Amino acid sequence: MAGGIKVEQNIQLYCNTDETGKITRILTGERIIPTTTFQYFFMIDKKTEINLDKFYIENSELKQIEGTTLIEVEDLNPTTEQQLEEMKKRMEEMEKLIANLSNS
Repeated sequence: MAGGIKVEQNIQLYCNTDETGKITRILTGERIIPTTTFQYFFMIDKKTEINLDKFYIENSELKQIEGTTLIEVEDLNPTTEQQLEEMKKRMEEMEKLIANLSNS
């Protein structure tokens, strides 16, 4: 757990790839039952799910394409600590804006 933030890997990913490892077929969700066979299965987090176009499979491992940047996911159920941290950031931004307005 980096920084006390737990990233839940509760999303199922079923996928197929071409011969280069590029993902060609995807089925994802929290509680899904595929009706056809897939080559690979992984448990992933929400951030990985929305960034699947930036991943490939090599040696049966899901890997991020080098040089790609992942889109951040906003936590819909933040902890009290996360909410407090977000409010502190907003307060600092507002204080800077007020200071800039006062100086002009």
